Amino acid sequence: MELFGRVLDKLNRAVEIISAGMLVLMVIAIFLQVVFRDLVKSAIPWSEELARYLMVWISFLGASIAVRRKGHIGVEALTRVLSSSGKKCICLLANALSMVFFAGIVLLGYSILNIVGPQLSPAMELSMAVPYSAILAGGVLMLLYSLYNFLEVYKAGEEN
Repeated sequence: MELFGRVLDKLNRAVEIISAGMLVLMVIAIFLQVVFRDLVKSAIPWSEELARYLMVWISFLGASIAVRRKGHIGVEALTRVLSSSGKKCICLLANALSMVFFAGIVLLGYSILNIVGPQLSPAMELSMAVPYSAILAGGVLMLLYSLYNFLEVYKAGEEN
């Protein structure tokens, strides 16, 4: 369990670095688009498309980072009045439901790649599988992180 946590921490750190790099690249693409439109009076045809696809990737990777950090919103009013075993049950249920949802995202992300794979994006002529694979990648990461959270809560209850 401890090894799994360390591997996920390293994976999450890599995802954070990749997301930051994508954000920098997105800002540069948008900046260049503004400069070319205003100063050169000629638009860059691929910059808006690149920025859009990077935003999609950043959103899914960012959501997975939030799952790892347990940063998504939650309702604490109910858990404050419950006993420790009640809190554990609610937390296990929430993580189990999250895993079901993320598994659905993974299945949807995988199935959509077969449909959009042959399609090319208009400006960059990039396979549409590239932007749509963000769904699959983010879903897999969120599923892994939720599984770890579930096991962590389950294991903590065994030690008490």
